Amino acid sequence: MCDVPGFRRVYGYDRYAMTRPSLALLALSLACANPAGPIGGRLTVRAAPPVLELTNQGAAPIYFFTIERGAAAYTDWVPCTDSSRCAGITIGQTASVPYTQIAGYAPGAREAIVYWWHLVASGPSPSRPDSIRAVVVAL
Repeated sequence: MCDVPGFRRVYGYDRYAMTRPSLALLALSLACANPAGPIGGRLTVRAAPPVLELTNQGAAPIYFFTIERGAAAYTDWVPCTDSSRCAGITIGQTASVPYTQIAGYAPGAREAIVYWWHLVASGPSPSRPDSIRAVVVAL
């Protein structure tokens, strides 16, 4: 290439140079992935006044917490991590939650949130939630 006054020299680039580090980063992230990450599964929630019907359609027990939607804005709660003390639903089972047991529920409430999770072992310490999901249901 010649140097011409008023023109900048443009240097070539290797279009694959950016993919090589990206592939290495992907391989590293997969190697270090958390094997106790979110467990697949599904919870179906159906309002059948005066109860909510929660059905575990996954391959692991589900633990849950229900709260009236408006109360969720001012309530600070922590997911239960002790499977012997948590409200749970075994695989393929349905649990009925009376509206009166929904945290913050009062007659006239229109919606509730069902938070749910699976418990995973976390070494010598107690279990922990894999991730917390939420389902909003009309009452």
